Amino acid sequence: MKKNIAVIALLLFNLPSYGQQATASVDKNPVVEYGALVLTITSDERLAPNTFSPERWISDFEIRGTAVNSSATTINNQVSRSIEWRVSLVAPAAGTYEIPAITVGNAQTAPIQVRVIAASEQAPEERNYFIETTLDSDSVYVQQQLTYTVKLYVADQLESGSLGFPSMEHVTVEQLGQDRQSQEVIDGRRFQVLTRTYGITPRRSGELTIPGVRFDGQVRRMPTSGFSALGRIEPVSARSDDININVQPRPSNYTGTWLPSEQVTIEEHWDPDSSSFTVGEPITRRVVVTAVGVRPEQLPELNLEYPPELRVYPDRGQTEASVIRGKSVARASYTTAIVPASAGEFVLPAIQVPWWNTRTNQIEYAELPERSVKVLSPPGGLTVPGTMQSEPELTETDSENTEQPAQTVAISEYEAQLAQQQKLLTYWQYAAAAFGTLWLLTLIWLIRLKYKNRMNSKVPSSLPVVPQQVRKPLHELKQACRTNNAAAARSALLAWHHARTGKTVHGLFAVAKSFESSDLHQRIQELEAALYSKNTQDWSSGKALWSEIQRLHQVKTGPESELPSLYPNT
Repeated sequence: MKKNIAVIALLLFNLPSYGQQATASVDKNPVVEYGALVLTITSDERLAPNTFSPERWISDFEIRGTAVNSSATTINNQVSRSIEWRVSLVAPAAGTYEIPAITVGNAQTAPIQVRVIAASEQAPEERNYFIETTLDSDSVYVQQQLTYTVKLYVADQLESGSLGFPSMEHVTVEQLGQDRQSQEVIDGRRFQVLTRTYGITPRRSGELTIPGVRFDGQVRRMPTSGFSALGRIEPVSARSDDININVQPRPSNYTGTWLPSEQVTIEEHWDPDSSSFTVGEPITRRVVVTAVGVRPEQLPELNLEYPPELRVYPDRGQTEASVIRGKSVARASYTTAIVPASAGEFVLPAIQVPWWNTRTNQIEYAELPERSVKVLSPPGGLTVPGTMQSEPELTETDSENTEQPAQTVAISEYEAQLAQQQKLLTYWQYAAAAFGTLWLLTLIWLIRLKYKNRMNSKVPSSLPVVPQQVRKPLHELKQACRTNNAAAARSALLAWHHARTGKTVHGLFAVAKSFESSDLHQRIQELEAALYSKNTQDWSSGKALWSEIQRLHQVKTGPESELPSLYPNT
């Protein structure tokens, strides 16, 4: 009997354990700062895809996406099932961070210590991708354009990627020219290099931090051994360092339109290009102002003056921008049609444009010197109709010659065309003014009608006011919910939360946690289920999510309410 009990106990001891087990691992440790790594969570039991939500557990790393894979294997007529979550992460700044123990179902993973190293500590043979940035100056004046050059180095085979400049307040950022591609050999390794140039124009003085440029992409990593010719696709991320600069205010001794530039020129062109002209003969004068390192709207308006003996018909100034040798160049052209009304020698006054030389730090002037214009009478001493105050009496000899030369007739026709054009211009000006007045009256009526409807509606005066910076992400959230776009809804929710609180979160769970709304928690869980399930699910709860967001905006808040303010920063 005792022998049988011992045999049974031994068999029970050797039976395999059927309790759930879960493991966690990362593909890189240490990892370079702002680099990509993959966290893999595996459970040996078949669980629902939304059992694990990375936003609930991971706060130190940026979450870029999650892929779920379920599998089943049969060995000796025994079926074993498992599920795996692969979470793409982006490392923060250098330091030591912990991925905590994660509960999956009834099992718990072990915590992982991740060491993040600076890019300078990375071995040269391991630097497969990195970003270098340069700035042409570390101290600028307000509204002075800086040239910011970004170089992306990639040693692996790049499958896809995006290089983005982060948004900045009180700064105008524009790309100058097209991207340039080249190759460089560094420490015996060949890199593909993408060069992009930005123009950065600060609109306020003071200390300014230019955040690093971010690169996210996928590379094909070829194996060092084996027979695979395709390799594997890996996510990669890189970020450049921040740059701090000092933006100086406009000098107190500067007068006129503020124009900080490396070089400003002014020139004129005449058609016909001659030193003397004929009464009644049309002339075209074009004055061009060119400035380096400024935007077209920064160029000053020119006030061109002419003697009263010259009839002038100015056109509206035209501006254009171009990029020359990596520098932004702005140009403004002012074209004027001139018809001399009487003979004589006239002086066109000089034109002066003040500007601030950013290289020498002093005020300078782009000047167009005064010009003498000589106007001659028409051939044969004949006068052009309309150019004299009074006409002399005809003599008997003059009355016999009644045939005017062809040139005088042509000039008369030109003056008649000008008069007709002026009449048409006046007509269209009156017509435009009438239509503009009708449009303005209609707009005022619509605004008053809308205001009246709002006053008639019973809306509590304590409803939260939506700040300006929150309206864009809130509108994007509305559009995403209307089209049931789960990915866009997630991005819009995170952007809305950051805009209304000023705090950055890494997942939807933190957004839901900031509200005391069980319905919002439920809608966000449905959104997460659609995002992280193995089989792509159609998210159909967009309307319900937006209804809950609308309800939150209609909840009474304030000092007398127990609920926290929806927009605490306003």
